[in-house]
Amino acid sequence: MVDVFMTDPATGRVALYTEPVNTGDFDDPNSARNAPLNSPDTNLQYLYFHSDYDPMEVAIGPQNVTVNHATIPAGSASGGIVGLNGGRVYGGFVTTHVLLNHDLGYVPDFLILQGANTLNPGFPIQFDSADGRSRNVTAYATSTQIILYEYGVQTSNALAGISVTYTLLVLKRPPVPTGDILFDFDPVTGIVKMGREKFSSERRYLQIVTGGSPFNIPLDRTVDLANGAPRSVSPDGVIRDIIPASFRISYGYGDPSFGPNGNYNGSFAGSPSIQVQAP
Repeated sequence: MVDVFMTDPATGRVALYTEPVNTGDFDDPNSARNAPLNSPDTNLQYLYFHSDYDPMEVAIGPQNVTVNHATIPAGSASGGIVGLNGGRVYGGFVTTHVLLNHDLGYVPDFLILQGANTLNPGFPIQFDSADGRSRNVTAYATSTQIILYEYGVQTSNALAGISVTYTLLVLKRPPVPTGDILFDFDPVTGIVKMGREKFSSERRYLQIVTGGSPFNIPLDRTVDLANGAPRSVSPDGVIRDIIPASFRISYGYGDPSFGPNGNYNGSFAGSPSIQVQAP
């Protein structure tokens, strides 16, 4: 098969791809061999670049933000779930942290990382596997801020405060196409523009690269449930089982009997990941 760079003035598309077949007119953007150009969704495996897709331009970052998480106090079993290690209280400790004030004027896509790993919602940033205490975080965006929501699973023991440095990568929305030029190269500046200026080499885009300061992005799910308990696996392969093996549930007040162990008993080992870097 042949690698092809092609434009289509009728649709304004620009693409670099491997021909999926060797039939059809070379010059016809709608021929079978050029299908990735005007039918990209069904030819993703052949694409290297396509102007229809978000190139993930970096608006802010990488920017480090250190959060001093407070001590999560011991909780009462009242209103919680009672186990062999005492009470566990869900929702008894909740707080938020403003990580960033941005001026984008819309709710942006973003990545929040701890170390080299992107964090999934509800990520257990701190936990005690002996009794099930945990500190879990979820980040979300508004039109003005990036906010970290934190909640704790409390037991009869307090969970010590911890200082954690997070890294933010905030992404811009893809620009609206302008003009009618599909490909332009300025020999003075060396800047390449494509797809009616939807792409420009002077902007900062996430790059798939190993080395430098890479960040790991999972290609599939990072959380699994088994036996009613969660397992979180970060892109670097670290497994976090926050429910202890001794956790059991009593099904009635004053009932001395307990149910079976409530810890995770599956085999999930995580998903493949790729490394990206913000230049």
